[in-house]
Amino acid sequence: MADTLVKWNDNLSVGNALIDSQHQELVRLTNELYAGTRLGGATAKVYFLKAVRGVMAYVKEHFSAEEEIMQQVNYPEYAEHKRQHEDFVAELFNAVRKFDNEENLVAEGLVKYLMDWILEHIAGSDKKYMPYLADLNKEK
Repeated sequence: MADTLVKWNDNLSVGNALIDSQHQELVRLTNELYAGTRLGGATAKVYFLKAVRGVMAYVKEHFSAEEEIMQQVNYPEYAEHKRQHEDFVAELFNAVRKFDNEENLVAEGLVKYLMDWILEHIAGSDKKYMPYLADLNKEK
């Protein structure tokens, strides 16, 4: 599909069904944002704003679930990971604020930021807590 920017693959899996399904939804939402930027004109603006607000709502839910799991397993890098989440949410809020104020927001730039962040964060930071999730699964 031409409107697919990010594709889910097993290299992005952290080995937890809940977190993996949430990451897959984030990939889907990023692709939805990307598709919206390709519409052009006023339609693209309406679609983009709706999609970015959907991403904002979803990442809050996802980050909350992920952070709860990290606390359950006493993940030693929890504070840094949480800070990364907070920085990401701040970037999204800033983009929506700019968009709401009709400042010149380059939607493609935000989509690229989302794509890069998702791939780097999931493949990098989120992979670091996999051993802790494995230990949690053994205890069950």
